[in-house]
Amino acid sequence: MPATLSPQYDSSKFLLTSVNILLQMINQLPVDSEDEFVNVLEAQIAQSVIIETTKEVLSDEWDVNRDEDYSLAPDVNGYINIPANILDIYDTRGRYKMVDWRLYDKQGQTALFAEPVSLSIVWDVPFNALTHPLRNYITIRAARRFQARQVMDTNMYSYSKEDEDMAYKIARRSEAKTGKYNMLTSGQFGGTVGAR
Repeated sequence: MPATLSPQYDSSKFLLTSVNILLQMINQLPVDSEDEFVNVLEAQIAQSVIIETTKEVLSDEWDVNRDEDYSLAPDVNGYINIPANILDIYDTRGRYKMVDWRLYDKQGQTALFAEPVSLSIVWDVPFNALTHPLRNYITIRAARRFQARQVMDTNMYSYSKEDEDMAYKIARRSEAKTGKYNMLTSGQFGGTVGAR
């Protein structure tokens, strides 16, 4: 008899688990699969809030979604098109920027390139592909936002700001183990300096 993967370790179910946590926050019944989202408005809204919060959190740059000196090549027409799964793009000299989903050279005042350009990239990463500390932080942050938007009953259970802050610290500590940070490039808990 083949071994089955416990749902808690099935990475394809992480988003479903988080959606159900958000539903629990407003006393809604959980859903059994992502296919059910289409039939449950609250589940659709919960999923939307998680996706929104994931993009917001990942925009703050984490080791899991940042590449430095990533080379982007021009197409046959000389344009460097920016993929839609990029949240942010920059270079340390401030020479390049994104204009209408194409790379633009501010110094040369052109969007045409003859050679590839190396840049720092902040990627959008699917929720299910993130580490547990980061997913936990996003879930708590999304749950607070979701509950505030859906109901205003302060007697219902909710995560506190302290819960969110602790989850953030744990996530930053976790990523500090894989990121190469120093006093100039890192915040108190290992990530890049920046407001949440």
